[in-house]
Amino acid sequence: MKILVIANMFPSKEYPSYGVFVKNHVRLMEEAADKVETITMKKELNKIKKLWLYIQFYCQIFFTLLFKKYDIVYLHYASHSAFPILCAKFFNRKINLVVNLHGSDVFPETAFQERLQKWVARLLKQANHVVVPSDYFKQVVVERYQLAQEYVWISPSGGVNRELFAPQETTTDTATFQVGYIGRIDVDKGWDDALRGFSEFKHQSNQPAKLIMVGSGKENAQKEALIQELELQEDVRCYDLLPQEELVALYNEMDVFVFPSRRKGESLGLVGIEAMACGVPVIGSQIAGIQGYLIDGENGYFTETGNPYSIAEKLLAFHAHSEEKKQTLRSNAFHSAIPYDQLQVQRDMVNMLDILVK
Repeated sequence: MKILVIANMFPSKEYPSYGVFVKNHVRLMEEAADKVETITMKKELNKIKKLWLYIQFYCQIFFTLLFKKYDIVYLHYASHSAFPILCAKFFNRKINLVVNLHGSDVFPETAFQERLQKWVARLLKQANHVVVPSDYFKQVVVERYQLAQEYVWISPSGGVNRELFAPQETTTDTATFQVGYIGRIDVDKGWDDALRGFSEFKHQSNQPAKLIMVGSGKENAQKEALIQELELQEDVRCYDLLPQEELVALYNEMDVFVFPSRRKGESLGLVGIEAMACGVPVIGSQIAGIQGYLIDGENGYFTETGNPYSIAEKLLAFHAHSEEKKQTLRSNAFHSAIPYDQLQVQRDMVNMLDILVK
């Protein structure tokens, strides 16, 4: 079996977490296929360089699909790669195309992404199958694009490497309550709700507490300003994007993980599952894909989306629990990640690919 994977997101040395789920997905495919080739882009902030990279990216896609034959062409992120694939499909109808949709493909976050929706819709009509990360996203995609249920399959973004993301012994000061946030510092990711909720918890509990924040994005300056405004300079540890190997140690420092996203396009929320795999309960928004694995009162707590006071309330409730109750939540969180184990996802992927080439 010969597979071509196309993605406009892929990690680099400078941005190791950018599109890391695509890299993990490629590794899974390499175990299932005789040969896996890739056409990918890495992150570029310079607009002129980025435009030139996209031109090269589009040309490579078009000519590769025109002159080379693959059993499966697997696309991550439909919106930004639809045009060259549709052009190639016009000349070569036999392309066996699988489109893996992600959040912004279906819920545009910018005016430009909104304009790309027409290309997404056209591409999905040309695809042989569509893959989505969660049941929530499947229902949204089926309804929005009028697709048949049987052509939309679920695969949770490569799953979680539970040999890597696992509980570890730490030397963290157990007297200090450790709260975690890992995610982009960007519109509607809820980083601001995390900060305000943590600040409110500090004021109400009057207990020693720290917030670990990992991530970078367009709103970095606003984040730093809000930390100053809330006078949390001594209580917040900030990190830029980190490799997965370094994230594990930080997850294991956390007593609880806050996942305050406000995005309807939160198609799965893999960071929440990574936290659970490390035995860390999750306090998350009752929204989108998060609802697929977070069970209120069992492996964490739901909060009202966009309400930092709701976050503070759940932090206070968790902090007040007995050690026995906290341990039950940790154990439940750990077991909740098992269905998302990378090896199980890989087995399911092998079966799916076998069906696709028949």
